[in-house]
Formats: sequence, structure tokens, C-alpha cells
Amino acid sequence: MYRGSESRVANIKISDIPIFTKIIVTFMIIVLPLFTLSLVLNELGKQEVKRQISHSISTTTHYYFANLEKELERVIRAQQTFVNDENLLKLSSANSILSAYQRTKTINDLTDKLVALKDSSSYIKDITVYIDSMGGVVSTSDQMERPGIKDEMEAIARATYTNGVPITAWDDRLHLNVMHPAFLLNKEADWKTPAFIHNIELSQEALADALESLPQEGGAVLFNSFWSLSNQQYPEALEAVKRYAEQREGQLLSTEQVKVGKENYMVVVDSSAFLDATLVFYFPENLLVGQLKTYGTWFWLLVGSTLIIVVLFSYGIYLLIQRPLQMLIRRFRSVEEGNLNAIQMPLRADEFGYLFNRFDHAVKRLRTLIDELYVQKIRLQQSELKQLQMQITPHFLYNSFYILHRLIKHGDNQTAELVSRNLGDYFQFITRNGLEEVALQDEVNHVRSYVEIQNVRFSNRIEVAFGDLPPDCEEIKVPRLILQPLVENAYEHGLGETIAGGYLQIWFRHEAGQLSVMVQDNGAGMAESEYLLLSRQLDGSEEGETIGLVNIQRRLKLRYGDLGGLEVLPGEEKGLTVRIYIPVGPEHKGV
Repeated sequence: MYRGSESRVANIKISDIPIFTKIIVTFMIIVLPLFTLSLVLNELGKQEVKRQISHSISTTTHYYFANLEKELERVIRAQQTFVNDENLLKLSSANSILSAYQRTKTINDLTDKLVALKDSSSYIKDITVYIDSMGGVVSTSDQMERPGIKDEMEAIARATYTNGVPITAWDDRLHLNVMHPAFLLNKEADWKTPAFIHNIELSQEALADALESLPQEGGAVLFNSFWSLSNQQYPEALEAVKRYAEQREGQLLSTEQVKVGKENYMVVVDSSAFLDATLVFYFPENLLVGQLKTYGTWFWLLVGSTLIIVVLFSYGIYLLIQRPLQMLIRRFRSVEEGNLNAIQMPLRADEFGYLFNRFDHAVKRLRTLIDELYVQKIRLQQSELKQLQMQITPHFLYNSFYILHRLIKHGDNQTAELVSRNLGDYFQFITRNGLEEVALQDEVNHVRSYVEIQNVRFSNRIEVAFGDLPPDCEEIKVPRLILQPLVENAYEHGLGETIAGGYLQIWFRHEAGQLSVMVQDNGAGMAESEYLLLSRQLDGSEEGETIGLVNIQRRLKLRYGDLGGLEVLPGEEKGLTVRIYIPVGPEHKGV
């Protein structure tokens, strides 16, 4: 019981949800998978772009570092070849036996070679060769006679064994140093001044420019345990990325993410065993994914815009569909409660306007039917009884049998046969009380039977012209006995006293979706007062004894509304014209 109660409550709650809310929820359910898929694809694309860019930067960094390594290696190889240089050997071992001219020429030749080596690389700032036998230096600069040059050169030579090779750090400068002979001892007691010391001072500005030339905007540092060189980009992260690189000492090229403070940095680490140095290239992750984050921002803007569009579209559907439906539902409930008073519905030209119009029309028709149901039912029964009594009057019956007797007596069997057949058809039709409606063709045939009988009676006095019924109107359903009383009325009241020259015309006219049946005679007609009284009775403005024409009018109005009815018109000279008009369309044809 408890679970069943919960289920009913849940069902009630779901059914009570407004349509507007259901529309929004439905749209959300539809677009949510699309949003989720778009978000996943955006994240996958972001990660793939990061991976591709990281790989590209790593490859570029390695390429630049490899070029720097090869260039310095070339310089070092060229420096080492000077150990066997002819001019250098002459000055270091045979200086005392050289003439002044030979010494000068040898120094000039050596200087030219040093200058050529310096010019071969932008990374060389200066080249100095200290020759012990000369007690001086040969240099590409003007420091040949500078005081203390010997001590400086020997200090750089000693630093080679303590501050790393092949690049030696001394006095905040970087050197490539070669001596002859090459002493391997580091003790002061064992130190002996070499025959010559070949020293290349590297240009830190050029090396910094090389670090600056990396294609991606970011920081770069080239360092080992004794020296460090940076391009001064993002100095706040320099020490953190150096510590990270030192932890990865000896490992191959790698790209990782390092957090410095609140910001993430992408770090590319590359090492050179030949130079005994590490190159670190680093930059904020925002530089890499900044544009992708912009795409992410646009994605969320798209999501927000879509949600707004969904709400607006749902509200538009609410205005176009739900609100008119609510008005129609309220009208239905009002009718269910018994309120049949007309309510002014909004004028619309769309489908809802058609529904409103037809609903109001149906309510008005319902109210009319309810108001007139009992009265019309009684009147209809009385009218049908009176009509049948009019048709089957003893006077008409007696006249018919008298005509038949006279024909048989005079031996006119052919005419008698015709009268008896039409008389049988006539009474067969009017006695079919169960039929309320018949095909118009049957109604017309009944009138023809009646006219055939009357033609025998009034053959010399009245001429009858009977028009053809349009073929497309033959199957139209009409109330039974609406035409024959008009013809009978013309015989009895219009042409009954005619001695000769009587004329009766029955004809049909079909145009503009309406069929008109005209019964016209040239009889006595009506007095003006009688005509006005009949007109008021036909339009319902005056009550009185229900005569045949009024009965027909009411039955036509009940069947067709304002589209059908009966009207009486004076003849052109004399007599009377009665016109029945009914709508013609597929919905009025019998099945």
C-alpha cells in the first residue's frame, strides 16, 4: 500500500509539471549530450595540441642546442690543432735563435691565424696565446703588453683543472684553454709554467643572443656546476627550473610541467656530455594553451547562448501553442460546467483561430439546439403529422380514385395504368415514416408521380413544365417531403380555380455551391397582407398556425442553418414563386 501511494504521488507530480517546463527539460536532454561531446572533444584536442606543440618545441630546442654544441666543438678542435702550429712552436722553443725579422714575421703569421680563427665564429670574443720563452702574449686584441698578463694566463690554466672542461669559468668569464705540455697535477708544488697557453675567451653576449634566438618566446639557461648563462626571460622561475634540470642530470631530452608559485611552466631539458652543460628552455603554460583557453571561453559562451536560445525558443513555443491551448482548455471546462454563454476569443488567422471560431460556432449551435430541442421536437412531430394528413387527405384520395374509375369506364386502360402506377409510387413514398432524409432524386421522382396524376385531372386547364435535375445534385440528402407540398400548394391554392391557360413550372439552378429549386405558377397569387404575414412567419418574427411552408422552412433551417431555407416571391405578372435553396458540397451527399 505504501509503495503504491508513493507511485501515485510520483505520477501526479510528473503529470503536474507545466508544458513550458517540460519543453525546456526536453531541449536540455537533447543538447546535453552534444555539449558533453563537444567538451570532451575540446579537451582531447587541447591535449593533442599541447602534445604536438611540446614535441615541436622540444625538437627545435634540441636542434638549436645541437648546432651550438657543434659550433663550440669545431672551435675547440681548431684550438687543439694550434698545439702543432709551426709558428707557435718556433716562438715557444726556438725564440732565442730567431732573428728580429724572423721573430716579427712569425708573430705576425701567428696573429693572422688567430684572427682567422676568431672571425670564424661569433662565439669567440678574444684569443690570447701566452708564450713563456717570450715572456709575453700574442693576441687578437691590444693587450699584448698589459701588466700581469702572465699571472692571469697561469690562473686561467690552473682553473681549467678545478672549474671544468672544455669550458672554464674564471673571473665571471668563460674560456676555452689549451696548454703545452698539458699538466694534469693540481698541486701548487707540482705546478710548472707550460711552454705556451692558448686561451679563447667566449663571448657571453653571443651565447645569450643564441639563447634569445630560440623560436618560442620563453626563458633559456645554459649552465653546469661552475657557470650559468641566461637570456633573462622569466627570472622568477629560473632557479626552480635549474633545480628541476639538476634532478634530471644525465637523462635524455624531456619535456615536463613544473609549478612555480601559482603558475605552471613547460620545461624542456637537454644535456650535452661534450660540453658538460645543460640547456633548459621554459615558458608559462599559458603561452602554449592561451589560445586554447580562449576557445574554451568561447565554448562556454556558446553553451550559455544556447541555453538562452533554448529558453527563448521554449517560451516562443509556449506563446504560440501552450497559451492558446490553455485558453481553449479553459473554454472547454467552462462548457463542461454548463456555461454556454459566448466568450470573446482572440482573433487569429492561424490554425488556432480556426479552432476558436469553430468551437464558438459549435457552442452557439449547441446552445441553440438545447434551447429548441424540446420545442422543435414537438413541432417537428406535429408538422410531420399535419404534412402526412395534408398528403393523404380524403379529398385527394377520392379524386384519384374517381379519375381512375372514369378512365376505366371509358376504356382508357393505358392512362389508367399510368395513373395507378404513379398513385402507388406516390403513396409508397409518403408512407415511409422511418426516413427523415432522402436523396434529392427520389424527392423529385415523387413530385413527378404527383404531377402525372394531376395532369390527368387538369389536362386541359394547366400546362406543367418540369426541368431536369443537375446530375451532380441527384445524391444530395434532403429532408423528406419538402418539394411536393409546394407543388400541391400551387395546384390547390394558386391554380385550383383556373379554367384554362394555367401554367406551372418546376426548374432547378445550380451555381456557386448552392442549388435553387423553383416552383412558379401564374395562379391567383396572394394579397399583400397575406404575403407579408407569410414572410414574417417564414423568418420567425411572428408565431401562428404552422402551415406547410413554415414547416418546410423550419426543417430546412434545422438541417442547413443559414445556408438553406425557403423564400416566397411574387410572380412577374401574377401568381407566386416559391424558391428552396440548399448548399451543395461533398459533405451533403449521401453515402
